[in-house]
Amino acid sequence: MSSRSIAEAPLAVPPATAATMRAVAMVPLLAYAVLTQLDAVANRISAGLPIGTTELILAALLGSTALLLLSPTPAASASGGNHTGARLIAAMFCWAVFSWTMSRHADAGLDYLQKLAIALLPAFCVLVIVNTPARLRWLLWAIIAAGAVSAAIVVAEWRTGTRIVSTSIAATTAGFEGVARSAGGSDQNPTTAAQMLLVSLLLASGWLFSGKRLWRVVLAGVMALGTFALVLASARSAIIGYAAGLGLIGLSFRHKPYFPLLVLAGIVAAIGALPFLPPTLIARFTAIGDFGLDPTLYRRITYLRIGADLIGQSPIWGVGPGNFPLYYVTDAYRWMPGREVYPRELHNTYLDAATEYGIVGFLLFAAALGYALLSAWRAAQSASPPLARIGMAVGVALAGLMVACFFMPHKDLRYLWLLVAIAIQCGRLARAQERIP
Repeated sequence: MSSRSIAEAPLAVPPATAATMRAVAMVPLLAYAVLTQLDAVANRISAGLPIGTTELILAALLGSTALLLLSPTPAASASGGNHTGARLIAAMFCWAVFSWTMSRHADAGLDYLQKLAIALLPAFCVLVIVNTPARLRWLLWAIIAAGAVSAAIVVAEWRTGTRIVSTSIAATTAGFEGVARSAGGSDQNPTTAAQMLLVSLLLASGWLFSGKRLWRVVLAGVMALGTFALVLASARSAIIGYAAGLGLIGLSFRHKPYFPLLVLAGIVAAIGALPFLPPTLIARFTAIGDFGLDPTLYRRITYLRIGADLIGQSPIWGVGPGNFPLYYVTDAYRWMPGREVYPRELHNTYLDAATEYGIVGFLLFAAALGYALLSAWRAAQSASPPLARIGMAVGVALAGLMVACFFMPHKDLRYLWLLVAIAIQCGRLARAQERIP
């Protein structure tokens, strides 16, 4: 080889160095997975710092991911070689930016796009960093551990009647019929906190019932503690999503001879639990049949009506990201039932996407979620038992969260996009393993 060709040859990074770089990149990713749900803890940690914990973690995560991408080694490439999921997410974000350029309230849209970018960037990092089932397991354990801590805080606050870590107005003032609702380790409102706990719970449940034997006692304990905390949180949407996830787990046993007995046992357990449920939770579900018991239900119907009206006004690119709350308070909707005088978000993720992004943006959003579900299902059919169990757990958790999203504005929820990225990466790893002879 000539001296010139040697000089022009790229510097190869030894495999051991590439593996070390990827292991280092996992540290901020795991911290992000934990502190996204325990953001009240993160806020307390950074209270005396000039920069927030989230900003520090994101800087470390993006920096380590950039080093991996710039590394001249095949190990830096993503697993599976398929970038469909990443392209769908990127296309959705690009369309959201286009919708913003067409919106009336550009300042509100820019604030929203910043939140969406913060939710999407770690998802792209997952697709670069997490290239083995072992790293997927670490990520799942991080989310499950965060849920266990948050559930323990919910139970402790129920017992003591105090707030342990939450300090935000949204987390500390929510209640129903005079009973305070706990947000656990989060500074988000209790319903959003409960839906993040839902993700941890369904990951633990799906993993446990997929046949994972190692640490099954721990998973069962997290499931029991988390279920109790979810009941105490009295979040209807999260409980509905949890029930949907458990139903999917039950359906996975449909070919077993004991499946009818399993269904019967589930029905009996649900009925038997009714006398032990908190009165607040029963009242919240009872109110669905009598809106007079919960005036917020009128407001939720109004959200849907306003959203549908706005889609009719701008069906292609929508009213623009982050713009719905400002349309909500206009005089055109002043006399609608339950409508309040201050901005509110549309409490249905899918209608919210159609309203703010338009039909095109909604289709891209739905395609990204649908592709993630299909990827998790593909992984669940993998010939590799560890990957199949992970695919089962992630698919159940994503499906349960998507059901809960019918009742909340979560198109920029960090756990949603983190879970979408994990599901996509499960499918990519399954595809890569299929190609191995």
